[in-house]
Amino acid sequence: MRYRLHLESQRGQKAAFHLDTEAWNLAADRHPCLADHVEVTFGWDGERFAQPLDDVDFLLASRFPHAVVNAASRLRWVHTTGAGVDQLLPLDGLRQDVVLTNSSGIHSDKAAEFVQMGLLMLNAQIPAVFSAQREHHWDARLTRPIRDKTVLVIGFGDLGLAACRASRALGLRVIALNRSGRAPAEAAGNLSDLADRLAPVTQLDEYLPGADFVVLTAPSTPTTRHILSAERLAGMRQGAGIINISRAALIDYAALFERLRSGACGGAILDVFDPEPLLADNMAWDVPGLVITPHISCDVPDYNQRVLDLWFSNFAKLLGGEPMVNVVDRQLGY
Repeated sequence: MRYRLHLESQRGQKAAFHLDTEAWNLAADRHPCLADHVEVTFGWDGERFAQPLDDVDFLLASRFPHAVVNAASRLRWVHTTGAGVDQLLPLDGLRQDVVLTNSSGIHSDKAAEFVQMGLLMLNAQIPAVFSAQREHHWDARLTRPIRDKTVLVIGFGDLGLAACRASRALGLRVIALNRSGRAPAEAAGNLSDLADRLAPVTQLDEYLPGADFVVLTAPSTPTTRHILSAERLAGMRQGAGIINISRAALIDYAALFERLRSGACGGAILDVFDPEPLLADNMAWDVPGLVITPHISCDVPDYNQRVLDLWFSNFAKLLGGEPMVNVVDRQLGY
């Protein structure tokens, strides 16, 4: 039996994210037996969604109109190109018989490197050094080694696990928080190698004041919005640093910028903003102690191939009657 898969891309994105003929053929060469079961169509910028998807069994896209998916009688499975699905919320309006999966897990290696880099930069107060450089000011800062300092990682999914591994490699004391306070299956057997303590995020106010660094990796949901509120930012240790590789909505950026200007925050590395790209006249560019990176913490040149390899892996499970991985929990929003 052959299935019809539609791959949707956005022209404005870099080629690494394009799910086009070239990307498909490259991946299909690695999965020839599975690819023989698939007929593919390609679309750009949502133009295909102006017509019914009645001939499509599977959809691979970063975003899509719920109404179009709900009206597609043959559609059984939608895979998103990113780990987060906040752009698709709320999910309760999506047809219940359509399986929704995400691309969580394909970012871990790059995320770990980025977090490790960010922690070392914050420990050496490089954001402040960069600010001094822009002012042509020689500001020699002497800092202690990072070993034995404390990092608080908010979120313990694939990105959180990567952040914990990166922190452990630097000799940090690691406190991790997630919704349940329980380790995911892939970490249950080696939790002590990843974190000194794993606790529910309801205990954030207990652990936040003791952290030298805070790394945000949790998904963006209504419950995580401004999890670092102005009040919580004010309760952080003087000089503590922040890394955000999740979503901008998790932090009250306006309050964070005020703390950076006052010197209360020891530095911040922010990889995510809303909207993106950050406009040239946005005040964030000139905030002292802030390092801005253009949403590159988790992305790689072969991103589309990683997405397609994950899709083929799940397709094999579907054909074999096995449970697919990365199925999104619609109630939790990730």
